[in-house]
Amino acid sequence: MPRAALLHNATPIGSLHPELLADSALFLPPESDAIEALQRWAEYLHATERCGAWRRERVAVKYPDGKSLAAVERGAARVLGIGTEAVHLMGRTPDGCVWLQQRAFEKPSDPGLWDTLVGSLVSHGEMLAETLMRETWEEAGLRLQDLVDLQAGGAFGVSKPSVDEGGLGHMVETIHWFTAVLPRGVAPVNHVGEVACFEALEPDAVLARVLAGLCTDEAAWVLALDWSLPVSGP
Repeated sequence: MPRAALLHNATPIGSLHPELLADSALFLPPESDAIEALQRWAEYLHATERCGAWRRERVAVKYPDGKSLAAVERGAARVLGIGTEAVHLMGRTPDGCVWLQQRAFEKPSDPGLWDTLVGSLVSHGEMLAETLMRETWEEAGLRLQDLVDLQAGGAFGVSKPSVDEGGLGHMVETIHWFTAVLPRGVAPVNHVGEVACFEALEPDAVLARVLAGLCTDEAAWVLALDWSLPVSGP
């Protein structure tokens, strides 16, 4: 069955799985109570084990025109079908190899898969540049000012079912990707335990991992756009 639109002031801000529509604890919030109601929903979904990993980190809730409405716990965003934003950094060596990170095997989403050098959701109240700077340091131990030829690659939208919420979630995300070169002698080092390891690979080896299903969808899409590869997009 299709998901039902989650409306606020007659404007869609997310969506709900049909199973959740029968839950009387979930109701559409009036405009004056949107922030409180959304967080209460998130806490309820967490208590009933029907949302993603609880991170005590909020993401923005926006109207389709980009106007900010509220913020909600990141772990509940996808089960509520709320759109998110993410940043990804494609890192290269001076001789053209590509840096990939292997996601920690303990991560709740895509454990053990290979990803871009850096990738993270944008937290509520953060600008893209702030998220990119923070995550590049936390995930890879790198300062943006130490990288070479940092450029914005572009942005694309993703809409797909999310498997991390027991089949109740849906990922609606705008992914902003960037590229940069790590100077010779500079290598990434994880600071927060979210990365199992890093590898710098020749492009053919990276493509082989993508085609073998060893990379996250997000990494595959960024690579496809960056290289114009024949990889299925979002």
